[in-house]
Amino acid sequence: MYGLAALAEHLDKERPVVVQAHDFPDHDAVATAYALSELLKRQGRTVYLGYGGTIQSESLRDAIAHLEIDIHQVGELDLGDDAQLIVVDGFAGNSNMTGVPGEVVAVIDHHPPPSPADCAYADIRDEYGACSTILYDYYRTAGVALGHNVATALLMGIMMDTAFMTRGVADVDLEAFGVLFRQGDWQLAARLLRNSLSLGDLAAFRQAIDACVIARNFAFIALQGEYTAEVMALVADFFLQLREIRFVVVVSGERDEYRLSVRSEAPEHACDVVIHDALEGIGAGGGHIHMGGGAIPRDLYPGDEGLRKRFIAALGFDREESPTNE
Repeated sequence: MYGLAALAEHLDKERPVVVQAHDFPDHDAVATAYALSELLKRQGRTVYLGYGGTIQSESLRDAIAHLEIDIHQVGELDLGDDAQLIVVDGFAGNSNMTGVPGEVVAVIDHHPPPSPADCAYADIRDEYGACSTILYDYYRTAGVALGHNVATALLMGIMMDTAFMTRGVADVDLEAFGVLFRQGDWQLAARLLRNSLSLGDLAAFRQAIDACVIARNFAFIALQGEYTAEVMALVADFFLQLREIRFVVVVSGERDEYRLSVRSEAPEHACDVVIHDALEGIGAGGGHIHMGGGAIPRDLYPGDEGLRKRFIAALGFDREESPTNE
């Protein structure tokens, strides 16, 4: 049995709970963590929300501010070894999950785990399009009313991870979308997810078309200048619409580091796995099967061509293969 009641059986009311999203979290991870924390707080528990890495998305930052989500980088949380950890939208021990002091009690995720869960409670529903849908089900089965902000956050999470209900959608995702659409602020959700570009960002697309280097079905785009996570993600999504392209990496440098946005439509090339292999020893990153991100300190950046070759190797392509557009 899974759900709020089953989870609560494994939690000590006297110990604080940390709900941890994966590193470089997206809307789905933050929404899931937020919705779960609100459920647990109703039981009188002390709950903290945390994530490793950084929040790279301006849209997500805006959503956190609008919905008043109290989430922090795990290094900012004053935690003791007695904390009970609940990992959401990720898996304890993964390269995209920063270690946190305490005991991992539970995992809630919608991706197949890399290994059996070593914790008391593991709710893995890989048939779901979004982890937010699992939390919708927790509210539904517990008979707890969805607050306006919680409904809006979960709606954004589902829309983000299913690409506006066009990717990996199960019947329960459709059910959740219908309920959350009516109970949340769908206009705010859509605006935050879609209206994240300005006219000044158009230069990124012009530059990307000229800079794109393609090998097989892999497109590598190095943008010169600083661009937001949304711009980079939209550039990646744009190239993924090309029928010949199934894996995209967009990289952009800023003062202290280079940031990456990665997208995949190839089941054999999960973003989180490829990113981990490509950045080993030089940076950190994570994400999911279809989308991910990462960062490389400026002093460790191997150069655009060096990074491209790292991804070619991580994808299992011939390291010496010539790009098709050279």
